[in-house]
Amino acid sequence: MTTIYLIRHAEAEGNVFRRIHGQYNSLITQNGLRQIRALQNRFEDVPVDAVYASDLYRTCKTAESVYLPKKLELRRDPRFREVALGVWEDTPFGYLEKFEREDMWAFNHDPLNWHVEGSETYAEYTGRFLEALRQAAEENDGRTIAVFTHGCVLRGVQFILSGQETVPYCDNTAVSLLHYSGGRFEIEYLNDNTHLDESISTFARQKWWREKSDTPDHNMWFRTVGDDEKTFMRLCQSAEKYVGGGETDPNQLYEDSILNAFWDARANAFAMLGDRVAGVVQLSPARYMSENIGYVSFLAMEESERGKTLGIQLLGYAVSYYRKKQRDRLRLSVSCENEAALRFFEKYGFSRLSGPAPEENRIVLERSIAVK
Repeated sequence: MTTIYLIRHAEAEGNVFRRIHGQYNSLITQNGLRQIRALQNRFEDVPVDAVYASDLYRTCKTAESVYLPKKLELRRDPRFREVALGVWEDTPFGYLEKFEREDMWAFNHDPLNWHVEGSETYAEYTGRFLEALRQAAEENDGRTIAVFTHGCVLRGVQFILSGQETVPYCDNTAVSLLHYSGGRFEIEYLNDNTHLDESISTFARQKWWREKSDTPDHNMWFRTVGDDEKTFMRLCQSAEKYVGGGETDPNQLYEDSILNAFWDARANAFAMLGDRVAGVVQLSPARYMSENIGYVSFLAMEESERGKTLGIQLLGYAVSYYRKKQRDRLRLSVSCENEAALRFFEKYGFSRLSGPAPEENRIVLERSIAVK
């Protein structure tokens, strides 16, 4: 008999940016690193003989919680990857909910019949996963293995192995325990996250997975600013503090948006909640280009939407935009007086590049966006 621990990766960018990531390669969040430490504590006294993971960064990083302390080799296998999502890869959930509602419903509720251009079918992704899992189990008869994988493919496999119409949703780093013998899998438990307290559990902060949630998640989509000067200026003027230094002139911001549009219209984008504008993000693709850095000129939420943790999706837009342009780092500046903004960006992995410059009254921050 082979004992098998199936483990979902720690919280990754797609989970907080609210973008759908299948085989798109993304980074673990700061909170995800805390989840990894909690997972390491859970497995400290659990014997494990071999560790497998999909070859994507977020699973390999999470697997460090087990294979490094136990001094084991990490066996990477692309068959344990997440579902290939084709044209959906790195698309905001808000866009799919608004413009591809029927396909999004099928993805969540009818995976056997869901398919979009370039994606895997249910039979394809569950088939290659189960093939890899059986092979790993048979190669480790009488031993214990840990397999690090992804939420959607894991859910599909759990439907098959359990024979049930529903299975519990899987929090980041949640653990399932299986046994394999005589060509058959038996489930001891599914998707246990008791090693996470509510302060670091991803699901504790999100509502979408609760059947009777009274507080829906707010997933945004993005459209270019174009010539909508009125809305852009209103957002600039209503922002109490600016990422670009704290006293940036809204007129200058709009002039900059025109220049940015010559490079790429997508550098200036409104964040949309349904049909209404909820925020704005302005990027400067030409600035620091020679240093392979992506610069964020301005971020702002509508006053009515502040304090709802939506700003992270604006940051997600910037990361996605610059990663496609092969930039390695993301840089921005914050007013010295804007302590809330400093806390926000440092929470999501930014470090202070320099101390405050008195003549500019700002602090420069930077984080890596490269996926190795």
